Amino acid sequence: MVAAKQKQILIAGATGLIGQELVSALLAIGYKIVVLAHSSLRDAPWANHPSVSSIEWTGIFTNWLVREVEKSYAVINLAGQNIAAKPWTRQRRMQLIRSRLGTTRALAKACHYAEKQPKVFVQASATGYYSTASKEIQTETSPKGQGFLARLTADWEMVAQHELPSSIRLVLIRTGVVLSNKGGMLPKLTLPIKLMAGGWFGTGNQPVPWIHIHDEVNAIIHLMHTESARGPFNIVAPQAVTQKGLVKAVAKKLKRAAWVPIPAPLIKLLFGQMGYELLLSGSLVDSSKLIQSGYSFKHPTLSIALDNLF
Repeated sequence: MVAAKQKQILIAGATGLIGQELVSALLAIGYKIVVLAHSSLRDAPWANHPSVSSIEWTGIFTNWLVREVEKSYAVINLAGQNIAAKPWTRQRRMQLIRSRLGTTRALAKACHYAEKQPKVFVQASATGYYSTASKEIQTETSPKGQGFLARLTADWEMVAQHELPSSIRLVLIRTGVVLSNKGGMLPKLTLPIKLMAGGWFGTGNQPVPWIHIHDEVNAIIHLMHTESARGPFNIVAPQAVTQKGLVKAVAKKLKRAAWVPIPAPLIKLLFGQMGYELLLSGSLVDSSKLIQSGYSFKHPTLSIALDNLF
């Protein structure tokens, strides 16, 4: 492992669910963090930490961005607007595309101009890359799927692969559904279950590639430090689960019943294509490459993960 003391890491997207936890973990092992922020860091748990500095950034290429890249051991790009925050209107799709491809392109360009390049560039991606029509287990070599989410994710990765200097080690983190009690899917599932109105979408048989927030963060740090790690990695737990299985497991922890399935036609009516791709579809995703790289899961099963989170 690289000695962290005095080393700088440049992070875009640090105010999101993963980013906030990742910064805390990196500070704990001695890194200095520079956050590229679109919004205020006031609510972040490390906002006033002496080893954190922030720079307001609109996602475009600038000369000062090159200077920050030159001072950094690693660049971690988690920037991108929340894929599930709003329905996928034409305008919203363009916002999602720009927030991902534009920031990645700007950071890659800064790396090109840097006289001293970072050792590693960690680029966010998602398991939405894969086909939801296939019943086969998806590995990092599986072809991309169809639909807006798969195209967006593939284009996101392509910008990093084609525009980053080949001399910089690139790691693509294809993340599944991150389970955390601080945000994301889990609190949205928990509230209706507590109110005895919890259920799954459609048949509930669609796979949910998931990961505990601590394993997500630890896997990113592991791949950042592992010099042999290159290209895409599926950041998902080794235990597969269906959406119905996830809902029922959460309900069991809360000692509530979950028995109200939400019909697929209603989801399509309310959310359109976003509802179909995010709520009614899923893929079986394999984490063997991550495990073979030397990563050991702390929360490998859903039961262990939920015991920790609740």
